[in-house]
Amino acid sequence: MNAKTQPHELPEGACVSARVPDHSEALLGDVVVNPYRLAPLTAIVRDGGRNLSAAHVRVLGRGERGVAISYEVSQQSLWTYGGIPVFGLYPDHVNQVEVSYKLDGERIRERYEIYAPAVRLPVVAKQTAALPEVEPVSVAPGFEQRLYLFNHLLADIPGAKAFKWNGLGGAAEWDSVGNNWIADSNGDVRWYLDIEQIHDSNRRDGLGGTMGFHQTRDGKLIWGQGQTYSKYDLLGRRIWQRNLPDKFADFSHEIRETSNGTYLLRVGTSDYRRPDGKRVRSIRDHIIELNEAGDVLDFWDLNQILDPYRGELLETLGKAAIQLPAGVQRQEERLANELAEGDLPFGDTPGVGTGRNWAHVNAIDYDADDDSIIVSARHQGVVKIGRDKQVKWILAAPQGWPARLQDKVLKPLGEGFEWSWTQHTAWLTGRGTLTVFDNGWGRDFGPTKLTGNYSRAVEYKVDEAKGTVEQLWQYGKERGDEWYSPITSVVAYRADTDTQFIYSASVNYLTPQKLTTTVLNEVRRGTQEVVVELKVHSRQPGSVGYRALVIDLERAF
Repeated sequence: MNAKTQPHELPEGACVSARVPDHSEALLGDVVVNPYRLAPLTAIVRDGGRNLSAAHVRVLGRGERGVAISYEVSQQSLWTYGGIPVFGLYPDHVNQVEVSYKLDGERIRERYEIYAPAVRLPVVAKQTAALPEVEPVSVAPGFEQRLYLFNHLLADIPGAKAFKWNGLGGAAEWDSVGNNWIADSNGDVRWYLDIEQIHDSNRRDGLGGTMGFHQTRDGKLIWGQGQTYSKYDLLGRRIWQRNLPDKFADFSHEIRETSNGTYLLRVGTSDYRRPDGKRVRSIRDHIIELNEAGDVLDFWDLNQILDPYRGELLETLGKAAIQLPAGVQRQEERLANELAEGDLPFGDTPGVGTGRNWAHVNAIDYDADDDSIIVSARHQGVVKIGRDKQVKWILAAPQGWPARLQDKVLKPLGEGFEWSWTQHTAWLTGRGTLTVFDNGWGRDFGPTKLTGNYSRAVEYKVDEAKGTVEQLWQYGKERGDEWYSPITSVVAYRADTDTQFIYSASVNYLTPQKLTTTVLNEVRRGTQEVVVELKVHSRQPGSVGYRALVIDLERAF
């Protein structure tokens, strides 16, 4: 490893009682690139047995527009890593890394030259690059230091073999390699996850798309993947990686940390007995709550809470197995529906009835004010559910809900109100409102169209006591087809900058002859002022964005 020390100016705020070692003095210790084999654009400068404190890291930007990454390192991190953690190396580049620290009361400054290898990821047919290209369109002053994690999925699985569940049905065949990387505001790659270290389509515990990335309160990353869920730090150090509890199966889309330090995961069940006696694997219709040790604290079975036979939107989307046999009416008594259904196939196909993808929950949030959860069920709507498993309200078009839930459907107030359709993410803002990414596929129960569509980021105000909802703000409608994402995507309020962070993640998805070009925006709250726009150009067929998020280095180290 090529490393050397050179004089340079102290980082702002550094102690002035500093010295710079000359080249005859030994460095702290070894420089270890990719120390945990999972994050190739990271390193550790080992402490060489010395007791360091008050460390600071600055990875210099590359070229005229390059973004320098700077952060303080806590004492806890210095002890944990046995040295100074380095994050944000450019791939296939000799990086200039400045570190400073206190040793025996003196401030020491050093510069290291650290080479990081080129990005290496699985290759599929017609691929032209390892990762999509991130194009900065506009970045307002004050947002230059933003770091964005992108979570994309690929349709083709290199070297995969057929892997199916047993006769109970299920979602094991829904497998995908994930592309997960962090780009700076200039679009440069500064971190990526070596997916081949954790994904293997030939093993039950290795298959599945990596999804649901969030940064926890302690700065770590959590995500799920098929039959497992994980927590790692940004250097790739594993905190835990666990199989789902045996009663449940088939994670995808969402894992969330709650304010109580527990975790909410969207799963199905491994063995579900229906009212007609049939045993199936239920699909994307359970939420489980786990503690830090992985014990199941509680779960929500949406088959019992909602209505698995509400199929109005599924019929609009033209999916298979979505309605009862001809002449059979839906009934309030569930068993009658189950018995009338016949032999429609089970599995991860959108359709009504337990054992099919009737709900498709893609996001969860936790409301600590009343110990409730808010779920975004793509095929049904947004629903708030209490700890007692009772529905508090429903944010969705009123058609098709059974009599027992009709009074839970919120009544819209004000002009210009629109429901959300096949939405993704429904998260609280901390300001008494809720943001939703309204995908717009199946809008107003209309047929699928290839043009003339729009998606929106929307902020709603729910009055739970009065059972009403008001639309406060929206963005994206005016951009039409060039911003339209029929699936995936995210909107989340950022209190640090008072902006709505938005990722329209599947533009061109319905026109497979085109590669996706997705759009990341930050928009000042309550306005149409765009302060950040990045376009993400796919460079391989079948690549589609799922979500993105802002990474906070202050929490990480």
